[in-house]
Amino acid sequence: MNKKFVISLIGAPASGKGFIASCLRDELKEHYGLNDNDIAGISVGEVIRREKKNKTPLGLLLAANMKEGGLAPDDMVNEMLIEELKNVDAKVLILDGYPRTVGQVKEFSKLMKNFYSAVVFRDTPKELILERVKNRRICDKCGQAHNVGDGHCECGGRLVKRRDDRVLPERLAEYEEMTKPAVMELKKEGKNFFWYEGTAEGCDIAKDFLSANKSYL
Repeated sequence: MNKKFVISLIGAPASGKGFIASCLRDELKEHYGLNDNDIAGISVGEVIRREKKNKTPLGLLLAANMKEGGLAPDDMVNEMLIEELKNVDAKVLILDGYPRTVGQVKEFSKLMKNFYSAVVFRDTPKELILERVKNRRICDKCGQAHNVGDGHCECGGRLVKRRDDRVLPERLAEYEEMTKPAVMELKKEGKNFFWYEGTAEGCDIAKDFLSANKSYL
């Protein structure tokens, strides 16, 4: 494989994108002969936070544009992402959180012209997401994840709601307003777009998707 293969994972907050990414990694290593160095995960949110923390020229611009709590401007996200994709030394790049707006979708084909690419969309109803995270907790001491509601971790720490879960209704509303229309644009274009129901098991999604794209691996 000469060109990198970019897999874009899209779905609502708490829809299980992280678990699908983990399944993709396991499947790539077990059945396609790749190792950890061949696979890289790229979170747009994490890259934005890194740029802002390091106070790079782009990070300063991002911070100035996001000071009111809004999303990073599409042109800045696109600029940042293309540099990240070029500089990461891996064969398969698993991209979380892009594209997430219609404006980003319009640039998606341009950004992907130097890569093999595909989109995995998990369509999970809001009611199912809220039910799944109802008892999800994290230890405030060691950070271990739990699914048992309130209580204490084995280390003695308290089990608390994740910060993201506390604002989940607001995040879901933002997703419906901004990201769902972007998904519809991607589906309309039909360029290597894979749609999965929210009830589909994450590792089954990974197996089906990679089987359909094995020519890129």
